[in-house]
Amino acid sequence: MKKTVFIPLTFVLAIGLTSCDFVNIPDQPGSVIDTTSSTVVRKVLVEDYTGHKCTACPAAAIVANSLTATNGENVVVIGVHAGFFASPTTSGTQYLEDFRTSAGTTYDTYFGISNIGNPNGMINRKYYTSSTTAHVLAYGTWATEVAVELAKPALAKLEIVNSYNTSTQMLTCNVNSTFLYDTLTGGPYKLIVMATQDSIAADQLDAGLYVPGYIHRHVLRANLNGVWGEDLTTGAIIANLAINKSYSYTFPATYPSSGGTSATSFVASRCHIVAFIYNDVTKEVIQVEEVKLIP
Repeated sequence: MKKTVFIPLTFVLAIGLTSCDFVNIPDQPGSVIDTTSSTVVRKVLVEDYTGHKCTACPAAAIVANSLTATNGENVVVIGVHAGFFASPTTSGTQYLEDFRTSAGTTYDTYFGISNIGNPNGMINRKYYTSSTTAHVLAYGTWATEVAVELAKPALAKLEIVNSYNTSTQMLTCNVNSTFLYDTLTGGPYKLIVMATQDSIAADQLDAGLYVPGYIHRHVLRANLNGVWGEDLTTGAIIANLAINKSYSYTFPATYPSSGGTSATSFVASRCHIVAFIYNDVTKEVIQVEEVKLIP
C-alpha cells in the first residue's frame, strides 16, 4: 500500500500564557494517494452532551463507553460539557470544575441539545434541520444508530500525524483528507480538528449522589481550526486526492487556561486529536478519525 509522504514542518517554540490560540500553517500541496490497495473503514462520531450536575448523564457515558469497547477505533466519542448542568458553582466546595468550551457551547446552542434536556447527543450529526429536533438522540438509541452508520461504506479517508514537543507543550498536527468518490453532493464539505482529554477525576452528580472522584471521559478541550472548521472543497470533488491541512497549537497547563479553582490540569498522555469531515449544508459527518497526542 502506498503511503502519503508528509512534508516536515519546522517547530515554532511557544508557550501558552493566558489563552490557547491556534495558528494556521499554510496548506501543503495536494497529492494523489492510493486508496485502492486497502480497505478504508467507515468510522462513527458519537457526541455525548453532558454536565457534572446532570444526575442522569453518567448513564449515557456508560453507553458511549460501551460503544467504543464493542467497536474499538471505529467509534469516536466526544464528551461535550455545555448548558446549565455544565456550569460550575461559584461558592462552596462542589462542582467547581469548568469543562465548558466556546465550541461546545456554540454546538449546544446551534443544535438545541440542552434545550431538550440532557443526557442527549448526536450520532454523526445525522437528521439535522433547522425546524426539527430529530437529530437530538436519547442515549438509548445510540447503539442502533451507530450500527446503521457502521454498515455504510466509507466515503472519505482521514489521516492524522502529530508532532508534540513535551517541553513547550506545542503540537504540530498534519491532517490528510481524501474523498473516495467524486459523486458526493450537497456540500461544501468542511474539516473540524479538536483536542480531547480522557480520564479526568472530578465532581459529578450520579443518580442523585455526589461523586467527588468521578472519571470524565473524552472531554472536549479545544478546537484547533475554529468552531466550524474550514472548507475542504467548495466545488467539484476529486476522488483520491489528498487535501493537506496543518495546524500548530500550544496546550495550556490547565483548562480554563486562566487557572483558578475551576481549572483542571492538562495531561498530554491522556489527550487525543479528533478530526472529522462534514457536509456544511446538512451538518452530517461522513468520516472521523482519532489518534493519541503521544502514541
